[in-house]
Amino acid sequence: MRNLLVLLLSLFLLFSCSTFMSTEGPEWTRTTPTHSGYVVFVGNGTGSDERSARADAYMNLLEQVGYELGYDAVSPYYRQLLSTDAIAPLEAVITNTYSSPINDGTSYYAMLEIPESIYYSSRSEEYSASIERTGRIGELLDSALESYRENHDTEALIDVLNALDLSLSGPVMNDSYSPQLILEQAVEYLRNIEITVMRGGRGTDVSIRMRRSKGFMHPAIVGGLAEAGYTMVNGDGEAIDSFVTLMTDEDGTARFFRTNPYMLWDGTISFSVYIPEDLIASIESKAPEGFLSSLFSLLDDSTVYYSYDEDYLLPPSDTVIAVAEYGEDGVQLGLSTALNSFSSYLEKASVSGYAIVPGEGEEELEVLGNLQSDYPGLDNYILLRVGIVDSESGGGVEYVLAEAQLSFYRNGESEPYTVKQLVVSGGGEDEEAAGEAALVRAGSAAAGMFLSEL
Repeated sequence: MRNLLVLLLSLFLLFSCSTFMSTEGPEWTRTTPTHSGYVVFVGNGTGSDERSARADAYMNLLEQVGYELGYDAVSPYYRQLLSTDAIAPLEAVITNTYSSPINDGTSYYAMLEIPESIYYSSRSEEYSASIERTGRIGELLDSALESYRENHDTEALIDVLNALDLSLSGPVMNDSYSPQLILEQAVEYLRNIEITVMRGGRGTDVSIRMRRSKGFMHPAIVGGLAEAGYTMVNGDGEAIDSFVTLMTDEDGTARFFRTNPYMLWDGTISFSVYIPEDLIASIESKAPEGFLSSLFSLLDDSTVYYSYDEDYLLPPSDTVIAVAEYGEDGVQLGLSTALNSFSSYLEKASVSGYAIVPGEGEEELEVLGNLQSDYPGLDNYILLRVGIVDSESGGGVEYVLAEAQLSFYRNGESEPYTVKQLVVSGGGEDEEAAGEAALVRAGSAAAGMFLSEL
């Protein structure tokens, strides 16, 4: 038995000494070197593969650097170090790496060198900035709490997100001001905001109410900022998203109504908590990818929608629209270019049911007379007359200028009650192509003017 114990003790000492005395890997992985004019850090990390082990080693490096400088160096520098092997503000560079397999995966070493002059000057400058940043974050969080007490919940949310932006901008001196903890506060503020839609007047005349989803009687959110999103058609006839910001009153309500004539006449309006786009962009530029996913997910979940079908002030059953197109000589063209463009624009704006026909006649009253003769007894007669007025060449491109006039007549009247005019140009490889482009643009622009009268 005694011999067995001696043998086991000998084996234990042999393996212990072997591990302790191992010389695997370069010397700098065991003893941090001294390089004249530089401050040297050596970080070590492990992972299931070399990529994860490297990330762990770089995290370890920045934790050491932060400890020596007196602030958190991980938040502002980790992303940059991983992607560039350097920290530009500190002129720090990874100068050596070493990896080796271990039982559970990979061990990784990395050497970071910082010029002494930069290191020591950064130490004082960054430390002062860190103190200032920490104080400002505290002010913003206090302001958020005060806004919340006064039921200004969206102001509170924006204050917290500004604090989050600051926490990602550089080191802070308070562990409770970490980006993750501040993000959790922002998510909690957002989670407590509830938007409901209340049917208002006709079509797009609609009100919303914003209130807190918890607390006694679910108090109304005062001065709450909501973003209304809808689809509109731009000057080129393309459907695009547009947004407007609403503010709630003392009762937590805000009203949305159509102010944009290019808004679709049959569509959906979304209402969500408003967060400044530039603030979100600033946070995303500093945070790891996907950092704000919990906030975005909650923002989507809290968005409410309202479908509408707007009534027309000019009923399609009592309205006819005639489009006449003319050449530069004033002679009517046998084309439907502007007419097709006009019709296509209205279709994309979800406006339907109108009779849109070719106009016939050289002068406006002639076109009107023919239209009234073909469609007698209607309440509204609308004329769109488009003519090419000039052309020129430049830079190998032909340009054509077109004018358009949109006139609104009531039945039995020879004078229009509304007249809208516009001038557009079109370019092309030859005069014919340029003319066609000008007529297309004139038709689309005139359709936009027509929408403003609906």
